[in-house]
This record gives sequence, structure tokens and C-alpha cells, in this order.
Amino acid sequence: MKKMINQISRVAIAGILMFGLVAELGAKDKLDILKLKQGILFKEFSPVLDQTYVFHTNNNLWMGWDSFGNTGDQTCSAIIPGWVYPGCFTTEGGKGFLNYNCRAGYWIVGKVGGEFVEGTTGEYVVTRGTEPGATSMGWAGTDSDYNKEPWVSTTEWTIKDMSVTVQATRRSWSFPGTKNHYFKVGAPTTDFDFNDFVLEDVLLINTGTADVTELILGGKADHDAAWNVPFPDWDFPFWTDDQVDYDDVSMATHFIDGDREASAANDFGIDDDGRDYRNVRIGQVAVNLNGKNHDALTPTDVTHMWWTGDEDPQTASARHAMASLGFSGGDKKAVNPSPMDMRYLQAYGPFTLAAGDTVKLTFAVIAGSGMDNVRNAAAAAKQAYDWNYNLPKPPSAPSVTKVSTTPVGAVQVDWAYTAAQLAAVDPDIGSADFAGFRVYRTVAAPASSTADLFAAEGVTAEDSEALANGTDFPGHAAGPYKMLADIPYTDGSFAMVDGFMKMGDTYMYTDTKVAIGLMYWYYVAAYDKGGSSANHGTVPSLESYYTMCYPMVAAPDGSGNMISTAPPATVVSLETLTYKDLDDKETTSIFVSPNPWKLSIMAKYHGADNPSGYFMRFYNVKSGDIVKIYDVTGNLVYESDAITSSGSWDWNLLSRTRNQVSTGVYFWKVGETTGKLAVIR
Repeated sequence: MKKMINQISRVAIAGILMFGLVAELGAKDKLDILKLKQGILFKEFSPVLDQTYVFHTNNNLWMGWDSFGNTGDQTCSAIIPGWVYPGCFTTEGGKGFLNYNCRAGYWIVGKVGGEFVEGTTGEYVVTRGTEPGATSMGWAGTDSDYNKEPWVSTTEWTIKDMSVTVQATRRSWSFPGTKNHYFKVGAPTTDFDFNDFVLEDVLLINTGTADVTELILGGKADHDAAWNVPFPDWDFPFWTDDQVDYDDVSMATHFIDGDREASAANDFGIDDDGRDYRNVRIGQVAVNLNGKNHDALTPTDVTHMWWTGDEDPQTASARHAMASLGFSGGDKKAVNPSPMDMRYLQAYGPFTLAAGDTVKLTFAVIAGSGMDNVRNAAAAAKQAYDWNYNLPKPPSAPSVTKVSTTPVGAVQVDWAYTAAQLAAVDPDIGSADFAGFRVYRTVAAPASSTADLFAAEGVTAEDSEALANGTDFPGHAAGPYKMLADIPYTDGSFAMVDGFMKMGDTYMYTDTKVAIGLMYWYYVAAYDKGGSSANHGTVPSLESYYTMCYPMVAAPDGSGNMISTAPPATVVSLETLTYKDLDDKETTSIFVSPNPWKLSIMAKYHGADNPSGYFMRFYNVKSGDIVKIYDVTGNLVYESDAITSSGSWDWNLLSRTRNQVSTGVYFWKVGETTGKLAVIR
């Protein structure tokens, strides 16, 4: 036997940004506009018919794709994330998006000459009467600004028969307030948490000569919650236990995963043990409707409706009738349904749009876990509007330039921050207030308990029993992050912190508490002192966020647009592991780890519950070695050339016939070295 001592002579990093959206497609219902075949894989997507796309990727609520109506996937095929919360495009560990929005869109309907005319999006025909225009997106500020947020996207389209031009501007901010919460939303004027909403300004401009009367605008959505299910998973109809609700305090229409693990009656008896109830609500709230501010709005200014697919209105007049019911008090604010597959709508109007005039509607997409957090997100969106989008500002984010593995097996994070950034004046405070860096990390395993995370953050779930029965979920690029180091900056110098180094404008932190084969994500935040602001009162210390720290990347639709993104994944892997045998002699012999391989352990600590995960690793392998694996009877189970530049080679427990091998003892041969391994499922 050989005793391994943690003495590493050479280590390399393998990191990848899991941003390419690769999915198995499946149609949701019989009315899907695109008939998609199971098993087709896409790495890049082209626009669906005549849509254009806008990305919102810098805050907790990521609206990944956007038609020239509202956000959502018009293919309804679960390949495009929409209204994802907490936000991230990721499929690491085989887990999918935290939410999905099918065929969301705007209903814009009014009368011209006494006849109904519409320009709707998000329907089975994708659009009615709409013609796309220009689309753009990017930071509002520049790299030389104190902070370059918000992220701003603009989309323009026309409704030809109405002679109306529609201009939509969306703004989102990323900084998380005073604490780095994963699900919790802080109060806007005390925690300064502006991370869980996207504000939308929509201008309806009458470019014609005739008035448009009885004009309404509605945001229609068809959400499906698929918390922590394999990506994607159409084996059971996860959409049948979703629920729509209305909050009369914030006047928000919102959607919630209606699943209750403890009660089969509430989820139609679906066998969904792998799911995780997280109480996440995603919805829409009115902020200012044609000059009438949120504090003056009444329930009749907002229409709240929900319905099932077989109740879809089929004509412009029917859609108008549904979207204007709030005005007469005939909508469904007081009628909340049982969990089922449904659509919902929050609509505004009717308005009169005279020739040459403009109607301006401001509303927000909001998200939060639990009703209190939804209300805080709605309040934050309204506060941002009242501040004319001039929010308090954290310092500019550091630029993470490199994440690498050191020769002793640690991970080193390098970032850049200039002297000008250190001395930058906060325009609200009126003085330079940079106060330090914080280094954050999340790891894929062990998986996180939602109940424990909620308890740590102070989030209250309406159904604590269901929460306790939920499945643990792996960390990923969106978090949850924990702070590794706080590096204060006082009187022109940084505090001495273990693992921290500075060389000119380059800063380094070394994380020694890492393990071979685990997947990590890192980011570095800058924080300030806070202080008194004429616009915002007393502002606490604020810090930058992870999507400001990494370079912009190309949008996955091939449009050439650049978008912000989340931290890339980092896997600590070896080229050569030097260890000592029982005779205290150093050796670089080939060995296998983990051995034995146990499904329960791998699922918990490596997220390896599917064939694409990390399984058995052969160390000290030379490129070109032949790897052979035999069962106990001598049958050849697997054979492959070990093509490697890292000195290690992974076997995913698949046989030559592409089947998962069963529990048992196996013998291996790499070059002239032999050994045995065990698999326990």
C-alpha cells in the first residue's frame, strides 16, 4: 500500500464558462409554433422568425432573451431562459434554469376609427401587427466613471395599422446592497438593495393622423418553475403545479412554484422528489402610468388576470376585453387559482393616444423569495424611479484578470485596480471613499440546503415543511457566494491579510482551501465607506457585484452583441502528483481516485449524478497511454487512448457500448501499470 501525502509538484487549471446553452428540446403543448424533435442539441441560437433580442444579465434577475415584446422564449421549447432568479445562465452539474417563461409578450390593443387594432407579441403566431426596429444594449456609463451601471437596453418596434411606434428602455442594476444575499431582498432605503428588478420605460408614440382610443398595454407571461430538476427534464409536466397570485399591498402580479412536497394533492401527485421548493415569486408591478405615480395608483389602474391555455382569447377585441377588466373591477385580483398550468397578465389602461402624442408607461419585472421580498423588490423599483434612476453608487468593480492554480495546489485570483480607481470621487458623497476589496467564492459541492440558506439570510417561507423536504442544490456561477477575505484600505494602504499580495496595479489572493476535482467560482468586489448623500440620505457601505468583474462576452444568438456574464468555472486538476510510498520514497506512479467510487459521495461533493459529471480520475497518465478496464471475469469493458495535456484522464464509468457500468470490482491497465477499482452505486 501507498500512503499519499499532499505534496504537489505541478498543478494546472481547467476552467470553462458554462454559458453555451445546450439543451434537449421538448414541446410543451400541442399549440407550439415550432414542432421540435427530442434530442436535438443547440450551442447557438438564431432569432425565431422576425424577433430581435435584448439581454439583461447583470443583476440577480436575469432576463436572458427578449423579443420585441416582453421577455420570454417564443419557441416555448425550454431552450431559452427567461426571468431567471437568482440570475444565471448555467447548466453545471446537470441542473437547469431556476425559472422559465414561455411566450411572454405585450398586448397592445386600441381602437382606430372605431375598430380594434393590435400589435401583440408572445402569441402562437409570435407577433400580430408588429414590425421590429433597432435593438441595442450596454452600460450607461464608461470604464472611467465612478460606476458604469445601469445596464440599459433599448428596443423599438412599430404597429403599422395603429401608426404607433413603441420604444422600450430597460434598466437594471447589479449591486446587492449592504449584504450579499442569494434570495433575500433588502429594503431599498435602509439596505439599498437594487438587485432584484428590471425597470421598463415604454413609450407609445402616435405617428399617425388619427387618435387611438381605449388603448391598453398588457404584459402577458406563461411561467414554468422547474427548481433544481435535471436540465432540461420533460419526463413529468412540471408546469402543472405553478400558481399565480396578486399582492394588494404592492399591486404586483406574480408567479410562484405551487409545488408543496409534503402534499401530493397540491402538485397533482407528480413524482418529483428531485425538485426543490424555494418559494420564489417572479412578476410585474406598475410604477408610473402616463404620469400617475405609483403612490397615487388605485386597484382599477391595474388589470390582474390569469387563465389556462384552452381559454386563450382569440381576437383583438377579446384580448382587449380581458386586459381592461381592472378598469371595471371585473378582473381576478380576489380570485387566486389552485396550482395548474396557466398564463397571467398585468395590464394598464385604457388611455387615449391623440395624433402626435405619447403615452409613457413605467413598470418593473421583479423577483424575490417570499412575499416580503417581492414587496421589497417592488419598493426598490419604485424608489429607483422616484430618484430618476440616479441610484447610490458602489465603487467601480475590479477586473479579474486571471484565475490559476499555483505549484502548491492552491488557486490564485488576480485582479486589476488602478490608482485612479482608488482615488475616485463618489459623485453622491462628494469625496473619495474606496474602503477595500472582498474576495468571494462558491463551490459546486457539497450541495446547499435551501432551508439552511433561508435561515441564514432571514428569508421566511410560507411553507416551511415543504422547504425542509426540498432537495439540496449545487453552487454555480450565480452563487450562493461566501466571503473568503476582507482586505481593508485605510489611509492609503491595505491591511496585511493572509493570502493577499499587491504588485503595482495588480492584486492577488491565494485560496489554499481547495480540493482536486471540485468546481469553484470566484469574484472580487470593491467596497466604499458610505456616507451622507444629498440625493439618498445616509448611505451605508456599498460594494460592486460579480457581473462587473469579468470581461464582456459575445451573446449566444450570434448577433455580435456583447453582454456581461457571470464568473467562469474553475476546476482544480493535476499534471503530476508527487507522493511518498511506505518506504518514504517519492513516486509518480499511476493511481485512481476516488476509489472506490460511490454514487452518494460523488453526487454530494462533485455534483456527479449524470454522465457529464466528474467521475473516476487516473493521475500521472502520459498522453498516448492506452487505458483498458476489465471486469472480474476478464472481459474488456472499456478501452481508450489517454489523450491528455494535464497528466490526468477521466473515465465517466461508461462501457464500450455507452452504458453505465454496474456496481462491482474492475481491473485497470494503463501502459504497463495495473490496478483495480470499485464502483458502488
